[in-house]
Amino acid sequence: MSRNIIVVDANGERTIAAEQLPLKIGSQANADVRVPGAVTEGSRLLIDLLDDRAFLQTVSSDGVEVNGEPVSKNRWLKDGDVIQVAGVKISCAFDEELRLNVDVAALEYPTLPPEVAAVGVEPPEPITPVRPRARLKEDGEQGAAGKRIKYVGLGALGVLLVVAAYLFTAQAVLIDVEPADAEIKVVGGLFAPKIGGRYLLRQREYRVLLNADGYHSERQEIEVIDAPNQSFEFVMRKLPGRVALTTSPAIEARVFVDGEELGMLPSEAFLVEPGEHAVRVVAERYLEFETMVTVEGRGMLQTVEVELQPGWGDVTLASTPAAAEIFVDEEEIGVTPATLPIMAGLRQLVVRKDGYKAWKKEVTVEAGVPIEIPPVTLVEADGLLTVITVPAGAAVSVDGRYRGTTPVEVELAPGRNYEVIASKAGFGTVSRTIKLESRAGRTLRLPLEPRLGILRVRADPPDAELFVDGLSRGPANQELSLPARPHKIEIRKAGFAPFITEISTQPGMPENLEVRLLTPQEAVLAATPSTITTADGQTLILVRPGGEFKMGAPRREQGRRPNEAQHQVKLARPFYLATVEVSNSRFQAFKPKHTSGAEKYRQLATGNHPAVMLSWEEATGYCNWLSSKDGLPPAYIFENGEIALAQPVTTGYRLPTEAEWAWAARFTGGGGQVKYPWGDRMPPPEGAGNFADQSARAVLPNALSNYNDRFAITAPVGSFVPNPIGIYDLGGNVAEWVNDRYTVYTQPKGVQIDPLGPDKGQYHVIRGSGWRHSSISELRYAYRDFGDRGRLDVGFRIARYAEPLPE
Repeated sequence: MSRNIIVVDANGERTIAAEQLPLKIGSQANADVRVPGAVTEGSRLLIDLLDDRAFLQTVSSDGVEVNGEPVSKNRWLKDGDVIQVAGVKISCAFDEELRLNVDVAALEYPTLPPEVAAVGVEPPEPITPVRPRARLKEDGEQGAAGKRIKYVGLGALGVLLVVAAYLFTAQAVLIDVEPADAEIKVVGGLFAPKIGGRYLLRQREYRVLLNADGYHSERQEIEVIDAPNQSFEFVMRKLPGRVALTTSPAIEARVFVDGEELGMLPSEAFLVEPGEHAVRVVAERYLEFETMVTVEGRGMLQTVEVELQPGWGDVTLASTPAAAEIFVDEEEIGVTPATLPIMAGLRQLVVRKDGYKAWKKEVTVEAGVPIEIPPVTLVEADGLLTVITVPAGAAVSVDGRYRGTTPVEVELAPGRNYEVIASKAGFGTVSRTIKLESRAGRTLRLPLEPRLGILRVRADPPDAELFVDGLSRGPANQELSLPARPHKIEIRKAGFAPFITEISTQPGMPENLEVRLLTPQEAVLAATPSTITTADGQTLILVRPGGEFKMGAPRREQGRRPNEAQHQVKLARPFYLATVEVSNSRFQAFKPKHTSGAEKYRQLATGNHPAVMLSWEEATGYCNWLSSKDGLPPAYIFENGEIALAQPVTTGYRLPTEAEWAWAARFTGGGGQVKYPWGDRMPPPEGAGNFADQSARAVLPNALSNYNDRFAITAPVGSFVPNPIGIYDLGGNVAEWVNDRYTVYTQPKGVQIDPLGPDKGQYHVIRGSGWRHSSISELRYAYRDFGDRGRLDVGFRIARYAEPLPE
């Protein structure tokens, strides 16, 4: 925090706050310290603080002294300094406080003129009367001249007033620029005087123009406000420096600075920004040169000497016989004997001469390190055997060693016998014995006899086209003789999915292929997996109903209820159905605080027991949540304030429709329909399912006699045997919410295809029996219940369509 200045004079002691600085010393009316002089002279001195240090700024230095010495420029003030101005003595006492003691006691104000003799002035000459001049002829000219003098005087006075007002209202502003010798020009306002290293500027915005040799010219904006000790600092950007690189030896080279290529050497100096830079010089056949260079900038020229080191080593090589060709990395570079400059690194040397085997060796060459290879003795070349088969592509072995596929060239030592064998799938194997002379060449041509197998093809439709190994062979229904090897067989017809397989034919073993081409829809179903697994580990089985079936119960069936009218239904779309009901642990992953009614029966909340005491809406919410986990579209949407199936129905998880549930429960893949989960007669056999049994008598008013499933409440999902298609607990354990809204069917005419139930209704259908059921009516598969809220004996399982509807 800036300190205050305390002034002590004849009027007593007063404090000049930091925000009131600079302190004005002068003869004007608003001076903080008044000294003798004309009022119009204004301030003689200014005292201000910079970094809490007092400094003196001279406005008019005439007659100003500090410690008895004249002062002509600004200076710092320290404890004990004495300022004298116009006969007034101001003593500086700077300790914890900044105190100025003003002494005016010694001042004298003489009123008589001095004696002439005392000051050494000549006595005045006698006054001689002057005759009055005649009046000017042109009085108007004399009057005009007087007016001009008057106007000039008034103008000068106005200028002085403006300047005085400017000085009294301006702020002392320090503009500090690096470099210190930069030219500073302040643009804006009437003028910008510089006094004692500071500019006197009024409050407003200014433009500062900076120029200095070796620097970029700059233009900065500043704003002067009503505050003391304002300062602005600017650092000018240096111009790029000129960097000249010279190489030894003087060769062409590429120059990189900080990884960026600047150009080629030799060249003129490169312009590089000031600072430290990584310089790299790359020349062919020389090691890279790298160094750090500090560029001064400001257009200065700096020279960097680059001493390039050879990137090769001298390798000496001789051979017997001489005049053999020398290759380095497959490039011919000379003949033996020779000493050759070879670039550093791992190199492959090869020596070749007609009639001799090539000599090869890998050599690690170091830059500047000579290597002498021991003399090389070349060995006479082998004979060259060329093997050709018809057809080509046969595998060739020589004396049991594989040498490639035909056509192939094999080098063999002369003077001995070799067994050559050629084999190809679908053709007989051919063997020959040969002998080569030294350096002689020989061609062996071997015809291959095909080994054929029979393929009989029968296709539906019969006018489909047959392709073998990608080539059309005409109508599909035919018998083919094919080489005994694997073949790609393809049968195509427009409007059907292509059939593709691979068959290996063998001589004497005919192959029979019978194919029925599938429609695109049939092909999709054929490729549909029979089971899928959800993100939370549930298994769903693919159900392909096909055909029509009858829902409901006959009028005379014992236990039949009025809402079980029979009606015809067809399920056209295959669907997946969960093998078990959704368990507590899986449902709680969706809704962690769900208890399944454990407040009444603790067993209901067991993790692997079915989740119960949940509404139809909660069950559909779980389905959408699981769909998002598996990246499937949601099956349910919120529409007109209600939850409904999206249309068309997506492949997301949902509750099974009532028709799907009924088919899975009663119509088991051609096994006919059954009345109860265990068959057509009461009572249930042992292990038939979890119903109201003897173990539940303590909690239920009615129970089956002579039946005990050992579970008084719910049982773990999948505890009993599944039905013929692998679904557990469609009867028993808990009843289940299905997708449909509840309605009473009155034997509708016609066949309903993939019915979804009514669009409106308060209640939803509940199907199946559970641990609370024991009557003939409730235990039947045809039994239909309904509700609009959760129950202790109602859970759910999930389903989904196998494929979306075709567009």
